Amino acid sequence: MYLLEIIPLAKIPPALPQIFTYFSAKALAPGALVFIPFNRRKEKGAVLSCETLEKNKMEVKEANFELRSVSGVISAEPILTPQQIKLALWLGQYYFASPGIFLKMALPKSVSKKQLAENNGREDRTPISQTLILAPTVALAQSLAEKEKNAALWHSELPSKKSSEIRQKVKTGEIKTIIGTRSAVFLPFSDLKKIIIEDETNPGHWSWDMWPHWRALKAAEKLTEIFQAELIQKSDFPSIESYFFKQRSFSLQKIRTNPKIIDLKEERKNGNFSLLGRELRGSIEEALKNKKQSILFFNRRGTANFIFCQDCGQVLKCPNCSAPPAFHLLAGRPTLFCHHCGQKQSPPKVCPICQSWRLKTAGGGAQKAEIEINKTFPKAKIVRLDSDNAPNAKEQEKIIESFLKKEIDILIATPILFSWKERLGGAGTEISALVSAETIFHLPDFRAGEKAFQTIRSLGELAEIFFIQTYSPENQILNFVAEDQWEEFFKEELETRKLLKYPPFSQLAKISFRHKDPLKAGQETKSLKLKLARAKKDPGVEISEALPAFISKEKGKYIWNIIIKFKIADKNLKIDREFLIARNYLLKFIPSNFEIDIDPVDLL
Repeated sequence: MYLLEIIPLAKIPPALPQIFTYFSAKALAPGALVFIPFNRRKEKGAVLSCETLEKNKMEVKEANFELRSVSGVISAEPILTPQQIKLALWLGQYYFASPGIFLKMALPKSVSKKQLAENNGREDRTPISQTLILAPTVALAQSLAEKEKNAALWHSELPSKKSSEIRQKVKTGEIKTIIGTRSAVFLPFSDLKKIIIEDETNPGHWSWDMWPHWRALKAAEKLTEIFQAELIQKSDFPSIESYFFKQRSFSLQKIRTNPKIIDLKEERKNGNFSLLGRELRGSIEEALKNKKQSILFFNRRGTANFIFCQDCGQVLKCPNCSAPPAFHLLAGRPTLFCHHCGQKQSPPKVCPICQSWRLKTAGGGAQKAEIEINKTFPKAKIVRLDSDNAPNAKEQEKIIESFLKKEIDILIATPILFSWKERLGGAGTEISALVSAETIFHLPDFRAGEKAFQTIRSLGELAEIFFIQTYSPENQILNFVAEDQWEEFFKEELETRKLLKYPPFSQLAKISFRHKDPLKAGQETKSLKLKLARAKKDPGVEISEALPAFISKEKGKYIWNIIIKFKIADKNLKIDREFLIARNYLLKFIPSNFEIDIDPVDLL
């Protein structure tokens, strides 16, 4: 009789144990797959270790719970490699989630007897050094695979038979180069020596649409440690964290097109109250005459998000912390709410700087813009690229293909555009325009400056002529872009982040609660805040007030957030095992009906 340590391939509340012990009539190797009785149901489980019962008689006798036997063996041969198991265990600890969820991602879609026979027959092959190239989209992965001789293409949409074949050849070392999307990190590599991440800041490298939210970069970093491999991060414009850790190795090219700045204050003074400044509208008209194309960019959030003065360009700031408060209707009343400190105030009737009554809420989205642009250019073929009009990659690719075939005159785009920038880079687009710079400059998020700089640089690379429309042409970010002072921008951002204890100087966790009752949503989150404050032991941990989310209601539920900052004490700002153990001690006080987002993309 044997004792097996098993990881259930199921979602388990992270505060509970994730590894369980079962009896087995025969010895099974780590990586074998079994059925186990678990919480009154049958689940798959991965074997972590195996020891004889004889060796552990005393521990079994003294155990205060009943040990059960495995229900059946799916594969006595290891299906998962030791490296896959190490990666899943580490990701579970890092993201405070069930490692079984990550192991599930590493499993073949099906396990057949024929496949097991093939496994046994090929294990003795001498492995070759392997390279993994991670792309943010299937389309880019396909494009890269076409250029790379003998490379295998990997993504989650492959047919089951094809994915099993690739998985097996990766495991036996028959495939040298693998090009794929983020799920490729879970392949059973035999001798991985290099990982290349293409366009590392692209949101396609985040699993933002499923729980747990995880990032391909973090998995890649752990794989390089497991295999002693090299990691190369490619990006037109790196994240602040990447710059901090690798600043000596970065060299950015000058932006392709210096932007033309349109001062919307002047446009309004001259009687132009339309969406487009006169010069931009005239340039689009000229492009249409010459059968040239234009891209008009709008930030994805379609709600009004802050208030500014149309006469002097002043953006209203929170009196407590100088962040721009967001405009909300709370209990039916117009309210300015600061998502940094929780300060609430009524919107002023006049501008506090110039006393003008012409205050405006900014942030109208792409749908509203499409209506006006269709009226302005009634004969043009205009298409909108956003998550409403193109909710998945296939629909987005259709629009991109139409644009590349010159079937679209004006593309109205949201940040989805940047997932396709490699395809659009050589399209010969005449005009790109950031229609309202305020919607990216004044988001109440610590990454707002970084994202604004990335957005401006990316848009500037897409066309021959680049426009930025703004009420604040003197904005420091525009100065940095115009003078190509990206190093100065990075240094200033890092100073601000150090002062405010944001990454890379701390790790963030966003704790969210959703409920259809707005009072319940607020009460539960405030109660948790008090509970966490009492449980906190480390003075380097900061817990924010419980605050409504920036978009305070989604899919019929009200959302409240708590932001926790965990100071990183290591002199090199590395997150190690001790840090995670201390962090997870506090996270264990969070009930399972709250969402825990580690390293959130934003704090909104």
